Amino acid sequence: MSVEKMRILQMIQEGKVTADEGMDLLKAVDESSRAKGVDLNKRFLRVRVASERGMKANVNVPLGLLKIAFKLCGMGMAFIPEEAQREMEKKGIDLDQIDFDELVAQIDQGSSDGKLVDVETEDEKEGLIKVEVYVD
Repeated sequence: MSVEKMRILQMIQEGKVTADEGMDLLKAVDESSRAKGVDLNKRFLRVRVASERGMKANVNVPLGLLKIAFKLCGMGMAFIPEEAQREMEKKGIDLDQIDFDELVAQIDQGSSDGKLVDVETEDEKEGLIKVEVYVD
């Protein structure tokens, strides 16, 4: 049994997710392993943040794990207190507008390959800061 499946079963046992939510996650793991012959655990979402003074962040997340995380995020929205949701909405963040299923579908179809975000900005202390998010 895969590590991902064991973690999901442990989350069910600990009461972190319901049995139904666990089944959805297990299905997502199975789907990700069959996704059009692409091994999503060999492909990564990569986030790089660098400044003129050096690397600030270098994050690599396997796409298979990202798919599971999207499923968890979708379920986890119900646990965000209403007050916190209202505060986020005041700042223009509407979590209900995030379609996690669509994000997963885009990953499966390969539509999200390549560079997703490429930002450069200046900072007094760090100089030029570059942020890159891409699928590799």
